[in-house]
Amino acid sequence: MKVEEVKSDGIGYHTPAMNSVSGTLSTVVSLFKMRFTEDEIFSKLPKDYDYYPGNRYNDNDTIVTRICSALTGSALKSLTGESRANDITNVKIAILEGMIKSFVDSLSGSEMDVIVLDAIRDCASSDHWYKFEKEWN
Repeated sequence: MKVEEVKSDGIGYHTPAMNSVSGTLSTVVSLFKMRFTEDEIFSKLPKDYDYYPGNRYNDNDTIVTRICSALTGSALKSLTGESRANDITNVKIAILEGMIKSFVDSLSGSEMDVIVLDAIRDCASSDHWYKFEKEWN
């Protein structure tokens, strides 16, 4: 697994990551938001999206769940060649949990920031869409 392959795109299958690293990620997300102001966070996000600090952005658990979805998808792709959970057995879940835990434990602070920021981007862009969709229709 590689940091650049861990991309948040909504909430998908996330059980293996939630089981193995959700506590760690919860701390990491909380610390990230303590280190940077909202303006600083938004200035770090890619400019080709629109953002809004809504419910998803403000809920650290939602950010963690999106990271867990991205980590599980990346681990599944590494293990099976597919990023979706088709036939997950208890053995595969245990292997995925170990892969994800090892990967997260190997990350530097700056690598973890990349993953957290991507999940924040996913949340804030979703918040923007759902906040303003009625105006667009």
